[in-house]
Amino acid sequence: MRDQRGIAMKMAAKAINASVSKVSRLERAVSPPDVHDVAALATWYKLPAEDRAHLEALARRAQEAEWFEPYSDYTPVWMHRLMGLEAMSVQLMTYEMKIVPGLMQSDEYARQIISNGLRAADGDQVDPRVRLRQERQRRFFDQAQPPQATFLLDESIIYRQVGDPQTMRGQLLKLLDFLDVPDVSIRFVPFDSAVVSNYGSMTHLVFGDGGLPPMVYIEGNDAATYHSKTEDVERHVELMLRLSGEAAVSRRQSRSMIHKALERFSE
Repeated sequence: MRDQRGIAMKMAAKAINASVSKVSRLERAVSPPDVHDVAALATWYKLPAEDRAHLEALARRAQEAEWFEPYSDYTPVWMHRLMGLEAMSVQLMTYEMKIVPGLMQSDEYARQIISNGLRAADGDQVDPRVRLRQERQRRFFDQAQPPQATFLLDESIIYRQVGDPQTMRGQLLKLLDFLDVPDVSIRFVPFDSAVVSNYGSMTHLVFGDGGLPPMVYIEGNDAATYHSKTEDVERHVELMLRLSGEAAVSRRQSRSMIHKALERFSE
């Protein structure tokens, strides 16, 4: 928005009597915006009244307690920002190499990942974290206008056994259900794909007009990074588009792959 109007960050900072670093944090959604700052910037950028009202409403929403705060003791701090932003997006694309993404996990699959994964939780944390995952899914998919979501999954995910065969069958059936959701696309990157990624998990978020700039979230075993600089976002999105365009099979083929995996866990 600021770049589109050719306004330097230094000038934007002067408009709200703040530092350049503060404006940078606001633009990257690192810190919650103050409604007065948003109003001042919107006026400085000469935005239409409707856009100003929309941005101020978003700022007020950001000041409210986040829905996941009751679960804040049970999940890594670096995930809080993602959970606060993903339901606000209009488009989401995720690439995952190892496990079914949290947004699509069945309850029992999630329980097994939480209990036995690399970041295994203590016994009293398992149930709250499963409930958190359930609520996260509900808030993302049950909106009046849910984001358009594309999930690119490595084929190994549907063969890597998590829990017992019954757990895997339940998870695979849940993936089949998602294939029937209008705004959801699931496509697999097969074992023999020549296009590979060095990242285990990567998510690209796109927000509506007048909202936040596009963002890429990359998750590792013990930390995550957020990228909002244009050149960083474009670099990661280019890889995801290559995976989507050159490596991932069609939705129809993906459905067949899930059915084939179901046969293995039904023996």
